[in-house]
Amino acid sequence: MTRPLRVPRRRVAVIAGVLAVTAAALASAIALRGDADAPEPLRIAVVGDDYTAGTQNRVVWPTLLAQRTGWSVSNFALPGAGYASDGRGGYAFTYQVDRAHGADPDIILVVGGLQDTGFPDSGPITVGAAAVVDKAVLGGGRLLVVGPTWYETPVPDSVRRVSEAVRGVADSAGIPFREAIDPPWLTADVMLPDLVGPSDAGQSVLADTIAAWVQAEVGR
Repeated sequence: MTRPLRVPRRRVAVIAGVLAVTAAALASAIALRGDADAPEPLRIAVVGDDYTAGTQNRVVWPTLLAQRTGWSVSNFALPGAGYASDGRGGYAFTYQVDRAHGADPDIILVVGGLQDTGFPDSGPITVGAAAVVDKAVLGGGRLLVVGPTWYETPVPDSVRRVSEAVRGVADSAGIPFREAIDPPWLTADVMLPDLVGPSDAGQSVLADTIAAWVQAEVGR
């Protein structure tokens, strides 16, 4: 009668160890290949005004946008900035676009324009918007534009004037434009008590609304 062949326990342990290491290496290689095949996160540089820079906020919508989408979002917005309004100097959207190019974004996203409502006519706004488009396009970036929004109806004529001026420039250049006042994206209950800007809840509304539009435009 032939006795069954016995493999020493030490040899069994060695074989099991080799198989485990091989399996781990194979899993790691598959994971690395999967990471290599995964698309790079969308890189967005945001240009904007007080609503985007934040006013008494703990969080602003570009930060929430990055957290909720996985995109890489750089926020260049400054208070007092607009297409024509220059804040403390060097704050206007055209200057922000210059700085945004340094982040090498896939998309430059310009949002707002409320600081331009003090101009009596749309001439300076149109000139500023054209400069923003020229700088963004000549710098090789893809440009998306969101007009100013508001928190109640009727929307002031001065806000509509800015929105229409910017839309006109964007449409002429073939740049995607998202109107944000019909209806307004915000309501009084998501504004700060003095109504100077959105509360953190309002920032969340802006993040979700802008994310949905950008995703529709870029397909990511």
